[in-house]
Amino acid sequence: MSGPAHATALLVGDGPARELAAALEAEHVSLLQAAPGTAAATLEAAVQRGSSPAVCILAGVPAPLALVRELRQGWSGPVLLACPADELAELRRRLSYTPMLGPNVSLLEESDPALAGEIVKAVRAEARARQLRTTLQRANARLAPASAAMAGAIAGTSDVHRLVTAERYLTRFLEQSAEAIVGLDGRDRVLYWNDAAARLLGPTAREARGRAIGELPFWNDAVAQALAAVRGSAEHAVAEVQAVPDTPVAVLEVALSAIADEQGAYAGAMLLLRDVSERHRQLALERSRSIEAISVANSRYRHLAMLFDRAPGFLAVTRGPDHVFELANRAYLATFGSRALLDRTMHDAFPELRDQLFMRLRDEVYRTGEPYVGRDVPVQVRLRPDAEPVERFLEFVYQPLAGKDGRVWGIICQGNDVTGQKQMRDQLLAHQNELERLVAERTAELQSAQAALHHAQKLESIGKLTGGVAHDFNNILQILRANLELLGQAVDPAGGAARRVDSALAAVDRGTKLTAQLLAFARRQPLRPEPVDLAVVVRSLSDLLHRALGEAIDIETRAEAGLWATLVDRMQFENVLLNLAINARDAMAGAGRLTIELSNVELDARYTARQEDLRPGPYVMLAMSDTGRGMEPEVLARAVEPFFTTKPEGEGTGLGLSMAYGFMKQSGGHLKIHSEPGKGTSVQLYLPRTLELPAYQTEPTGSAVRGGSETILVVEDDAEVRAVVTDGLAGLGYTVLQAEHPDAALAVLQGGARVDLLFTDVIMPGKLRSPELARLAAELLPGIGVLYTSGYTRDAIVHAGRLDPGVELLSKPYTRQQLAARVRQVLDRRPAQAAPAGPAAPPAPATPPALRRVVVVEDNDDGRDLLCEMIGLLGCDAAGVRTAEEALPLLATADILLTDVNLPGMSGVELARHAHRDHPGVRIVFASGGTRPDVDFPAAAIRKPFSMAQLELALKGAA
Repeated sequence: MSGPAHATALLVGDGPARELAAALEAEHVSLLQAAPGTAAATLEAAVQRGSSPAVCILAGVPAPLALVRELRQGWSGPVLLACPADELAELRRRLSYTPMLGPNVSLLEESDPALAGEIVKAVRAEARARQLRTTLQRANARLAPASAAMAGAIAGTSDVHRLVTAERYLTRFLEQSAEAIVGLDGRDRVLYWNDAAARLLGPTAREARGRAIGELPFWNDAVAQALAAVRGSAEHAVAEVQAVPDTPVAVLEVALSAIADEQGAYAGAMLLLRDVSERHRQLALERSRSIEAISVANSRYRHLAMLFDRAPGFLAVTRGPDHVFELANRAYLATFGSRALLDRTMHDAFPELRDQLFMRLRDEVYRTGEPYVGRDVPVQVRLRPDAEPVERFLEFVYQPLAGKDGRVWGIICQGNDVTGQKQMRDQLLAHQNELERLVAERTAELQSAQAALHHAQKLESIGKLTGGVAHDFNNILQILRANLELLGQAVDPAGGAARRVDSALAAVDRGTKLTAQLLAFARRQPLRPEPVDLAVVVRSLSDLLHRALGEAIDIETRAEAGLWATLVDRMQFENVLLNLAINARDAMAGAGRLTIELSNVELDARYTARQEDLRPGPYVMLAMSDTGRGMEPEVLARAVEPFFTTKPEGEGTGLGLSMAYGFMKQSGGHLKIHSEPGKGTSVQLYLPRTLELPAYQTEPTGSAVRGGSETILVVEDDAEVRAVVTDGLAGLGYTVLQAEHPDAALAVLQGGARVDLLFTDVIMPGKLRSPELARLAAELLPGIGVLYTSGYTRDAIVHAGRLDPGVELLSKPYTRQQLAARVRQVLDRRPAQAAPAGPAAPPAPATPPALRRVVVVEDNDDGRDLLCEMIGLLGCDAAGVRTAEEALPLLATADILLTDVNLPGMSGVELARHAHRDHPGVRIVFASGGTRPDVDFPAAAIRKPFSMAQLELALKGAA
């Protein structure tokens, strides 16, 4: 194939594939490349240069039909759309909706091998059409003056010859075109009629040529109007013809282009004809489907409207701040009174609601955009405008309706009249109180069982781990304690070996506390909640916190007035506070400020919805904030994970925050941590409010205070205070010595006075300070007791007096009863403090009455031997075996069965059940490091590790 050199293709989009470019160049088609944004300008420039481009919009161009519409503003040439195969059907469907894009729009798959050929064909067709238009224009221009002068005189001239040649040339172009093309002269008669037009409409070129356009099969008013338009100022026009007579064409698209002479006057027109019947058929099909969808939607709307109107609860929709009714169902009219509502405001339709809570809540919901749920809201309504108001109780929901911009435009109200239910609840309320008293115990048991079940489900895995570790560790501790207690009886109480035994026993106690911590981490510790005032708890921990944190950390406490009470296990909560304070101390490296704040807060539904197992409502909040190093986000995210710690190995277990988190969850509360690196950390504890009154811990009453005959040295620089204290102590029977400063007091002690108690102020004049006086007094009189007093606040005494942890302090001012009580407490504890170091003598073993023989079942050999030895020291005959199967034949002669729970083979519980059934006289004692077995027969239990005294009590109880 060959073509004119000036044939041009405009490719819009990314660069064409190398094969496509090569194919076009081989057909002598020059290429123009343009982006979608510059395609119109590039096309216009090409047309002005005299080129006749065909446009191919490549795959990947966004909104290709919109681009075609833009190109059609001043150009009607051929357009090819290349698109992926999966988009071809959708693009063809959309093209059927836009017939006004013109006749020369074709769709091809981007990977179609014929794409290059179609582009070449379109290029050449456009070139021929352009050449045809140009030739017609020239021919009309030459024929017009010749006809005006003398048409016959120039019949044989060369101009006529050239025109004839041009006509033949144009005729060949028309015949070769794949499009149906009709050419009209200036009088609207057929000048050209190609074969494609003959195939489309029926008449041959000979039959059609010379006929007026009004005689053609496709002539109608739309074509007439389009022709009038191109006769005027329009270059192009498009018309459609329905059901062309004597042809199978249902819809024919006629695109008209004006042809002007050299002076710009109308010289004829060129018509491109295209059968668009299929496109219209698809469009009609889509319209039919749309009508069907609209019909279905209308049917559903009517169904929903019926459901809305017949809903059992009242429903209404209002718009605007004046609450204009748009919808209201039958139940709404029955509840508030039957009257016309549509397009009326609430105030107009129901004036009696104007100042009632029901209306105020609606205004508030519209203003804030927050939904509201009303429970048992009283409403005074008039069922008729002239009727007396009646009271009703409603449960309802106000749900705001917002537009796309987020602004509230209306409210939907849905609810029910619960007047009858409210009256029934009022009648049942009196009976409920009595029933609650009867079922309170059972309810508490059920709640406890539910909580235990939930607790077990959440911590099943970790509970098994910690429970097993605690059990095995307790077995080891039991062996250690038993050996140490037996060793303590064999050594000199005043020797160094006894002190080592005491030190080892203390280590056993610390190990016992560690097992308790593991159980607390697993949340297996039973809580005993009581009504508590957290401000009182914090004040009671003040001394302990100061000693634990050190004098370099300032502690500031702020408590809101009227603080609510909360229900919590006080001892466990104190442990949580102490752990948090120690964490804060470590974060501040021993120096900084710790702030404890207490306040009442309300947690709304929006906040609690983002938390786990947290309900909205009133809470007491305790915030402990430090000025430490803070935590990085990745550390904060894992702060409550068990065993996670940022401290060096050996300096932290990572159980502190996880224990606090578990305790708060078990108490129905919430723990929240806010931290910022370099600025500190704030741990917030939320506990639900309780309406029960807190149980305050009180000092002993005056009736329990007693005096004595001991000697007390009072050191006080204020003479009047010294006199009052001296008289008060003397009135209690004590012998009182006086000194006005520490130097004078030291002189009294060095003079040989036998003093039992030193009662001294903290800050006094003189060279000798009170703590130094107390130290010297202890050297002179090892059994002396020391009681400090001060008029400063506790913080000032800690920082100025530098009192050692564990000292006794009575703060001024104090009552006579408080003085008497504290003096007696210190004196009563004095003998224990003055006792020489070393373990106390063990209690003398007592032989329980009627104890003859104890069968010991323990699978740990060392533990079994030591337990038998301990039982022997208590005066009993012990027989130890490793398994339950070995113990069965010994039960016939036994008085007591002491068995572990977990044994190889038959368990200790099953062995005890055999003993209870076959030997009712045998008493049963369980010894285990875990929880006490739940059995349905009488049995005692002792928890490992246990002391000799605890074992003796267990055996006596069993007897």
